Amino acid sequence: MSALHRGPAIAGSSDAPTREQVIEALGGVFDPELGMSVVQLGLVYGIDIVNGAVTITMTLTAPGCPVHEVMPGWIRRAIMAVPGVLSVDVRITFDPPWTPERMKLSPQNRDLLG
Repeated sequence: MSALHRGPAIAGSSDAPTREQVIEALGGVFDPELGMSVVQLGLVYGIDIVNGAVTITMTLTAPGCPVHEVMPGWIRRAIMAVPGVLSVDVRITFDPPWTPERMKLSPQNRDLLG
């Protein structure tokens, strides 16, 4: 099987992916310019999990972000490592646009971004 498709989780088993597991996996995906995770930056707008299929709706810090082409692959790889995940669909949106207020950081850390 390919790295993006695994066998199904056993119905009723603990292999069904949870939102918490997906968030934890996303916490390991970092914006290389800012050195913070997509979770810390507040880039993730939505997580849907249905029968092992995970859909992530997210944004980037700006439409011209240099990682626009590679970020979905990073997200996909991180989530596919979660037991029970069968597929990952990453949807990039700029509506609403990202602002620093979305960050899950202390006010002092927000100041580092200017």
